[in-house]
Amino acid sequence: MSDRKVLLTGFEPFHDQQVNESSQVVKEILNSGIEGVQISHRILTVDLAGSTVPSKILGFEKFDAVVLLGLSRKSNIIQLERYARNKISMKFPDNSGRKLDNEIIQHNSPNTIETTVSIHTFDEEFDSDDDVEWSIDAGSFVCNETYFRTLASNSGTPILFIHLPKADRVNLERQIEVVSTAIRLMINRPKLKVVGALLRDKENRIFSCMRPDGDAWAGWWEFPGGKVDPGESMQEALSREIKEELGILVSPKSKICEIDHSYEDRDVNLHIFDCGLVDPQEITLMEHGDSRWLAREDLLEVNWLPADLPTIQDWRLNGIPQSNPDP
Repeated sequence: MSDRKVLLTGFEPFHDQQVNESSQVVKEILNSGIEGVQISHRILTVDLAGSTVPSKILGFEKFDAVVLLGLSRKSNIIQLERYARNKISMKFPDNSGRKLDNEIIQHNSPNTIETTVSIHTFDEEFDSDDDVEWSIDAGSFVCNETYFRTLASNSGTPILFIHLPKADRVNLERQIEVVSTAIRLMINRPKLKVVGALLRDKENRIFSCMRPDGDAWAGWWEFPGGKVDPGESMQEALSREIKEELGILVSPKSKICEIDHSYEDRDVNLHIFDCGLVDPQEITLMEHGDSRWLAREDLLEVNWLPADLPTIQDWRLNGIPQSNPDP
C-alpha cells in the first residue's frame, strides 16, 4: 500500500513572539518522519495570503488528511479545534499590518463549520490525557481564518486545526507526540478493544449509562467501561474504567460475550464481563449524563449504542445471563 499523503502547516512568528512552536513542531516531524506517511508542509505567513494557502493547495492536490497547527500564547494545554467561525477580529495587526474588527471571512458561507475528523475517535484516544482537549473557540485571528477557509473549500478530506501552547507549558516532545498521533488517527481506521461491565443489583436489574452532552454519541446508552490501554489486561482496564466512571471498585469475573461492530469511523471489539452485584447507593456518576437500572422487560426503553444493541435485544428475548457464583 502506498504512503498516505498529509498536508501539515504551521505559522511563522507573529506580533511580539520570537518563536512560533507550530513551525518548530512541523520541522521536527519532517525530520523524524511518520512511517507510511508522505508529508507535504508549509510554514504560513500570518496574514491574508498565508490564510489562503491550504485551501488553494487543496484546489489542485488531493490529500488523505490536513493538519493545521497554530500557536495559542495563553493556553496551558494542546487544543483540538472543533469549529471554525466565519469571523475575523484582531486585537493587534497581522504581519502585513492588516487589522480588522468583527468582519466576515467569506460572504455567502456558513457562520460555523465543524472539523471533518471523527470526534469520537479523538475522544477515545485522548480522553485520559489532561493536556489535550477539544476547544469550541478557535479565536478570531489568522488561525481561525485559515481554518475556516480550508474547511470551506473542503470536499471530504479530514481537516483539523490544533492550537499548541508555548513550549514552557507543554514541551515540544509532547506536542510532537500529540500531533503525530492525530495524523495517524486521521489516516488509519481505528480498531479498538473495548470492555464493558455487566453490573447487577439485588433485583437482577442491570446498570446502563447515557453518554453526556458534548459527546459524539450524546443521549445514547451503553454499558459502563471503555478502551483497553496498551499493556493492560481487559480485566485491569475494566476495573480502572469503572473506578473512573462510577467511583467503585469491581473485580471482573467471567466474560459474558464478545461483539465486533463496525461504526462509520472505527471498528470495535467489545468484551462484556460479569462484575457481580453492586450497591446502587455506592455509585457516583462521574462521566455520564444519566444512568438507569433496567429489568429485563425495560431493556429496550433506552436508546442503546449500535455495538451494544444486539446483545440487549438477545437478553430481552432470552433473559439476562445469570451471574456465576464466586469460587
